[in-house]
This record gives sequence, structure tokens and C-alpha cells, in this order.
Amino acid sequence: MMLRKHFLTGALGLVLATVLSSCLKDSCETSTTYIRYDPVFITPAALRKDVVAEAPRALKEPGKIYVYEGYLIINEHEEGLHIIDNRNPKSPVPISFLPIPGNIDLAVRNNILYADSWIDLVMINIEDPANPKFAGRIQDAFPNYGIDPALGITVTYKPTKVTESIPSCDQSGPIFFRGRGLFIDAAFDAQRAGSSGSKVAAPGGNTVGVGGSTARFTINESHLYTVDRSNLRVFNLKNAIAPKLANTLGIGWDIETIYPYDNKLFIGGMSGMQIFDASDPERPKFLSNFQHARRCDPVVAQDNRAYVTLHEGTACQGFENELNVLDITDVTQPKLIKTYPLHRPIGLSITGEILMICDSDEGLKVFNAKDDLAIDKNLLQHLKDFDAFDVIALEKQSLAIITGKNGIYQYDYSNPKKLQKLSVLSISK
Repeated sequence: MMLRKHFLTGALGLVLATVLSSCLKDSCETSTTYIRYDPVFITPAALRKDVVAEAPRALKEPGKIYVYEGYLIINEHEEGLHIIDNRNPKSPVPISFLPIPGNIDLAVRNNILYADSWIDLVMINIEDPANPKFAGRIQDAFPNYGIDPALGITVTYKPTKVTESIPSCDQSGPIFFRGRGLFIDAAFDAQRAGSSGSKVAAPGGNTVGVGGSTARFTINESHLYTVDRSNLRVFNLKNAIAPKLANTLGIGWDIETIYPYDNKLFIGGMSGMQIFDASDPERPKFLSNFQHARRCDPVVAQDNRAYVTLHEGTACQGFENELNVLDITDVTQPKLIKTYPLHRPIGLSITGEILMICDSDEGLKVFNAKDDLAIDKNLLQHLKDFDAFDVIALEKQSLAIITGKNGIYQYDYSNPKKLQKLSVLSISK
């Protein structure tokens, strides 16, 4: 999992429990390996430049993917968005790049692209994807870590592994501050590390794109929903280029993903899946919580079933790697039907009877999920030639778009027993 604003929120609670102890006055030093998290600052002027489209650039560190009207939009981690003409998946054509500092997530409605830029929300008009136009910005839409008068806004913390002698007076357990730095004992940090996309029916002529199962942004009708580690935010999009923050709900801790289905919001976290009713779009109502051991948790849903992958990861504790199949006929009482062990599953999709699971370095696994109790016995195909992270499956096109360690892969899955590779957008080394 990527570290930035989401990590620090979770760490601070533990820091408060560990650093507020008294310090003995001695000269003892201990050589210890720590992960040092240094604050990253950006000035308001640098953050809030208008976004101006540039020529296409090479993929280097792709993150979230999104599909809109025949175009594939790929996040370049904390740098911006690649726009790809994907109307012919056999020959995708990069057409522009949007430099957006701090960008991780995105969603699109009616040709307006919404993207995070560190603590801001920016709007881009992509009616002409080859010539996107900056449309507006909501400042301070998301929380920051403070402002230094000289250095600017603290937007994230970057990790560096260090081994050095640190006065024991500075050390107050596995996590402590020294100067501006946040230190986490490397062993403790290692212990922590120990689809059809989220497309929603959009009445009234709305056109909404398709995101993956690891998304933190999603759109339901005329509202944008975003999640961070502990909050669900609702933005009213009736004025598309000047959205209004309509509500902020505290929804627990360690929230990971959001997936909309049938006017419901399925929210995955490290300790469970929550379901909210979004019938009143600005006041989502909590319906239920399916709890599990502490692990990372993408989720997708279809009809009366939800599919949850649990995996160990950089911000997750626990060591179970599995698929949970849930009965959500009664959304107020989700029930576990069966658990299937896997290697290290992350993103997933469900389209009809076809369940696709990205199983990290074991690649993509394609199952027939018609029989809830025999999914493991119905493996249709196993693609092993890439490390898979997330997948968007477009049912009408029988097209699977998969993010992997070495590129973005596209497959025709009209025959789910024999997927046909169409193209690969390679990552520049």
C-alpha cells in the first residue's frame, strides 16, 4: 500500500502512546535500524498552479487506473495522470499528460475529471481528452499535517531506512519523533508489513467512468465520495466545476477502499467491510459491518454477493491471504459463506459468473464463481507472466485491464478459459 497522508494519521495515535514517557538522563546510545519518515513540504504557490496538459510521457510508477468513454486514465504516483486513447485496445495511444502534484485518485462524470492534488481537489475538463482544460480547484478539500511559514504545507512523510546510534533518551518504544523526523523501528515496520470496476448507474443523462477495486474516489449520480484513513467525504457535483463539500463522516479507522453498487457504498478497511446506504446521497446511512482479522481489504459486489480479498501488506497486520464470499441478501447482516486461501490477493472484479483476482506475483486468476462453495475448483485460467495489482473488467467489451509491476496489460476475456493478450503499456525502467 502507498504511504502518504493515510499512513501518518494511523501512526500518530501510536506515537502519542509511546513518546510521552519520561526520559532518563544518561548518555547511553543504541545502534538501531529505523525507518525514518521525513516531512515533505510544498509551497502554496507550487501546489496551486493551474494544471496545463503536456505531451505524453513514459509510465514510471503507475497507480490507480480509470476508464471513461473509450479512454484509459492512469495515475503516475504523486505526479499526475496519463490519458490514453484506448478505443482500440490492441493499440492504445498515449495522447496527453496532466501534471498534478500529489495525485493518487480520480473519478470522472460528464467530461469533468476530479483528482486529488495533495490537500486540494482539482477539476479538469476532458471533453477533448487530447486537449484537457483546467476547470477549477477546491483548496483544502482534504486535511494537511500543518503549515510551516518558511517551508510551506506538510503534505506527506517519505520513508528512508537508516542505521545509526541514537541516544536512548530519544527512543520511546518502536515509534518516536526526533526533530522533524518520525522514526519507526525497522522490525516493527516489517511486522506492520508483515473487476468490474466501480461503475454506478447514473440517471438523468449522466456519464460516469469505471474505477478499480482499490479506488478511494467514486461517483454515485451527482455526488463524489472519497475516503481517507478514517473519513468518508461527500461532495455535491451539481455545479460540476465548483463542487461543494456536503458532508464528512467519521467511519472508523484504517479505511482502504470504496466501491459503489446499487445505491450502496461498500467500504473496505483493515479490520472489516462496512456497508452504507446512499439513497440520501449527502447523508449516507451506516447499515452493517463485516469484521475480520486486521488485513488490507478491497471489496466488490454484485447482486446478493460481496467478494472481499484480505492480504498482508505494507500497512496491514496479520498474515492471512484469502478471499471471503459474503451473502448480502440482507445488507444489514452480511454473512460469510466461505473463505478461500490465496497467495496474496489484492484487486478483483466480478462480471456475471466471472471472478478475476489479482494475486500479486502469482498473476491473475480467473474463476467461475457460480457455485459459492466451489470457486477454488473452478479455476478457468491462471495468467502467470506478470505481477498483478488491480483489474477493471468491461463486460460489454469482454475487456480486462490489469495493472502489473511491469506495465498495464489488456486482455480479451470473451473466452474466459483462454484470455487473449491484446496489448501492454510497458513501464519505463
